[in-house]
Amino acid sequence: MKAHCLLASLILVANALPLVGADRPPNVLIFLMDDMGYGDVRVLNPDGAGFATPNLDALVAKGITFTQAHSSASVCAPTRYALLTGNHVYRGRLPGGTWSHFEGSQILSGQQTIADRLRDAGYTTAFFGKGHLGSTFLRKDGTPAKDFGDADLSRRFQDGPRDHGFDYSLTLPAGIQSEPYAFFQNDRLTRWNNARMTWETFENDTEARKHFRSEKRGRKNSVYAMDNWSTETVGPLLVRDALGFMDRHVAEKGKEQPFFIHYCSQAGHSPYAPPVAFNPNDPLNTGELAAPGAVAIAGQTVNKRTDMILEADVALGLFIEKLADLGILEETLILFTSDNGAAVGPSSTWANPIYRDVKDGIPYGGHRLEVSAQNPQLIHRDAQGVAYDGSPLRGEKGFVYEGGHRIPFIVRWDNGIPANHVVRDQLIGLHDVFATIATIAGAKVDADQAHDSYDFSKVWQTPAANHPLVRSSLFIQSNRPWEQNNKKINNTWASYQATQSSDSLDLWKGVLETNTRQPDGKAKAHGVELFHLTEDPSESNSLNDASRLKAIERQFRTQSNQPRTAP
Repeated sequence: MKAHCLLASLILVANALPLVGADRPPNVLIFLMDDMGYGDVRVLNPDGAGFATPNLDALVAKGITFTQAHSSASVCAPTRYALLTGNHVYRGRLPGGTWSHFEGSQILSGQQTIADRLRDAGYTTAFFGKGHLGSTFLRKDGTPAKDFGDADLSRRFQDGPRDHGFDYSLTLPAGIQSEPYAFFQNDRLTRWNNARMTWETFENDTEARKHFRSEKRGRKNSVYAMDNWSTETVGPLLVRDALGFMDRHVAEKGKEQPFFIHYCSQAGHSPYAPPVAFNPNDPLNTGELAAPGAVAIAGQTVNKRTDMILEADVALGLFIEKLADLGILEETLILFTSDNGAAVGPSSTWANPIYRDVKDGIPYGGHRLEVSAQNPQLIHRDAQGVAYDGSPLRGEKGFVYEGGHRIPFIVRWDNGIPANHVVRDQLIGLHDVFATIATIAGAKVDADQAHDSYDFSKVWQTPAANHPLVRSSLFIQSNRPWEQNNKKINNTWASYQATQSSDSLDLWKGVLETNTRQPDGKAKAHGVELFHLTEDPSESNSLNDASRLKAIERQFRTQSNQPRTAP
């Protein structure tokens, strides 16, 4: 069975259309995955998926799915900035994104986030999970610290979520992959007290350093970590706190006051450490499956990476269950997506490795395969995704090709978006979330904000209508050189040209090398490959059409650094 057949059969369920245009703006929940591929959702990859994603499949059946949705970059930090600000990453502090905790924020002074706009529109806002947007830690005298050993760990760090529109936050500045291995509540270092089942901050730096200290980990240099840190507990702790936020919000402000939750899951980034038992009721108890509320995760799928995708599916189910229990599910817009394509994973091979990535020297091509070490018959195929005809996408996380940035993009809002729709005739990027949600929420966006964000609200709310193209072009940064450039220099962008054909897209894509990550008028954008994705979704045949490739080069230089225009 081809991918589109099972997808259609699962979503074409008899269901009355809900109201389009609710009495009040919806609550908004963005569930942002880390390193999850388009093919990691079973219903989007039915012939290849080696494990079940029941809550995600149900979300598809209850909402709309975009088949041509892309992260703003093929790695995480640039995408996270673009989603929150509606800007390409080069409009921020660094053209490739900010990864350090001691160099300031990627978000420049005067740039607003979607949280800023929604808060001004009356929303209560909250951020949970991975940041990777940069920050500034301070010494006792208030000057910027150079590292964690130099900082006053009891002070609130600057340029965190609280400074960018969020009323509440529980964050991991670098996720689970690097220091600090600790949580920050409202931008202050915090520690989970399991006896009291609560977060506790520190009154002074001396107290903080009793628990948060430098330690040697494996082959790495010393890193800073909280004494009770465990990667397996991160997901349960984040989910517990987010569910608690919803409880408190309804109890204190009622059901009519809307909220915005930006939930950035730690799954499924490395290190792959799924808990045996996922239990927000007892988050540090990751080994007791008999405990009330525990759900089995580790060892339930093909490998540890896919176990963490299952963990996220379970977390999504808990969010939906909580919203239903609070009586606000129908009034909540849920967007599930990912920050880039599928990561390599612990047991990934390729069926036809005819290409070689120059950056890492990895051969790849054809179907991507993840095989269970315990059960060789259990295979997860094409986590990077498959096209409408079932052919595998090329590449994975970091790549300029489709597998690097084609992502699941699923939206549900029972009181505002009809169910059971797949959108194949629109091209959308994560930086478009800003303008779209702002419109739906009734939030004003000033002309000097969200320069690269386009408003898809009409498409979301009436997906069955024949909408004109909202985007005829889209630019995606890859943060790595073209794989045939042995000098390992320069940067690549995917540059799309789209027209509508019947109920689908006619899509061309140029792979461009640039001498800078900022594609302004001075950048040398040189086309190196050209693909007609409509006919060749696997990007296996680079076409020799110099005039079209030159036109894509010109489009990239002239349009990519200009503010958006009304469609």
